[in-house]
Amino acid sequence: MAEANPRRQRELKVARGEEAFAYSSGALVEALQSAGVATEDAIRIVHEVEADIRERKLRRIELSVLLDLLEHGALQASGELAAERLRRQTPPFVPLTVVSDRGSNKEARRRFSRRTLTASLEKLGLRFKEARAAAVQVEQGIRADGVDTLSQVELARRVASAVEVRHGREARLRYEAQTHRPFEIRVTNDDGTEFPYSRGILARSLMMIGLEPDFSHNLAKRVEEVLYALDVDIVHARDVLQQVAALLRQEAGDEFARRYVVMRQLHHAERPVMVLIGGAPGVGKSAIAAEVGYRLGIPRVVSTDIVRQALRSLIGLELSPVLHASSFSAWRAELLPSERDIAKPSKSAVLRGFLAQVRQLNPAIGAIIERSVSEDTSLVIEGVHLVPGTAPSGEFPGAILIRLMLFINDPDDHRQHFGSREMKTGSRLAQPYLEQFDEIRMLDEFIHERSVVEGVMAIDAGDFDAAVERCVEHVLDILLMEQKLSEERAASVASAPGPAGR
Repeated sequence: MAEANPRRQRELKVARGEEAFAYSSGALVEALQSAGVATEDAIRIVHEVEADIRERKLRRIELSVLLDLLEHGALQASGELAAERLRRQTPPFVPLTVVSDRGSNKEARRRFSRRTLTASLEKLGLRFKEARAAAVQVEQGIRADGVDTLSQVELARRVASAVEVRHGREARLRYEAQTHRPFEIRVTNDDGTEFPYSRGILARSLMMIGLEPDFSHNLAKRVEEVLYALDVDIVHARDVLQQVAALLRQEAGDEFARRYVVMRQLHHAERPVMVLIGGAPGVGKSAIAAEVGYRLGIPRVVSTDIVRQALRSLIGLELSPVLHASSFSAWRAELLPSERDIAKPSKSAVLRGFLAQVRQLNPAIGAIIERSVSEDTSLVIEGVHLVPGTAPSGEFPGAILIRLMLFINDPDDHRQHFGSREMKTGSRLAQPYLEQFDEIRMLDEFIHERSVVEGVMAIDAGDFDAAVERCVEHVLDILLMEQKLSEERAASVASAPGPAGR
């Protein structure tokens, strides 16, 4: 490949309409980097573009043509997502305009200058290299957002954020002192507590209700922009909630807006939420319960297997052989004299042993729920012992109890779950399950039947993602119904005549 001629590159102009800009390979590399293209690939793409320009002996190239070449390179190197991000950017060479707070007349507008911003950051005590790197980050962020005109306040806010990320909070505070304005929005609650608005935390909350990561981060950023447009330093949490819900209705639909509102209210509910997820061995209870807890923002997940293990340490094998057996082999400890010579147990024998184990665990599970209620802490409990109509016993008026039962309709699919577990662990732990698969299927069918009889939501766990979605949707539906009932009760009390009116 022919060596690049620096003089010819300096003479090359990039045209957009009647405007012409000096070509810069660095600007193209930065555009590709902002789109998610690896630096090494970005440099290679730009070299290939320059080679094409030299081969055609161009002294002037249209910006649209140049961008098409870059987009093709990004697509080949990093895929459609990178190409799409490049298309959304404010193109390199297109000047950025900053509008002062005084208005949008011609005198109040100026071009963004990386050099000017670097100089202002040097006054904070940053070395030239550090100041320039922060200025580059700010400009790349503006272009990546597809912005070509922004206010002085918005620019200062972006600079403050970049300074904090690169050099810490002290540097940010020095910058804000220099500009005589704080650029961090603080959110306040009814109890007077305050915390900084976090785009990352909001994006995570949006992902919990089933939105894609890119969509969640973009929406969290838009909410931040709306809040900054209010031109206030402190906003109430309910105002943030309203802004998020409004944007969700507009961008994702009413269902996602409803989900988000209920999700946020879950953390301020009058009663803690207890989500009980049952099902036979091998249906995926642990993984689904962990994901449901994450989506709902409930960090505490308890397994009834752990409860059983704790009881085993207190109650010996001689006192309770059924407790020391697995759920699908507890039948051996409960055999009747007439059944002891049978090689393969009947369904009634399997269920008798299983339910004997359930009854022994029942009080302990109830105690765990009572403890969480007393601590006003929401909880997810998962386990084979959470049989509808059987466990846990007792009333829990201080909590919202939500039951979900998992099953797998297809026996072959159920069997493969154990094979997958064995492959992941690299052990032979799945073998006992496979050897007693018939007994496990008996438990699966029984639990499913009990769900129907007791009116408990039963969900086919054959598809993990679909099962998690249905679990979360059911919990949110129950919470929304509880919220409506609570509002109706409050309205009824408010409308009831007082003592004087009786």
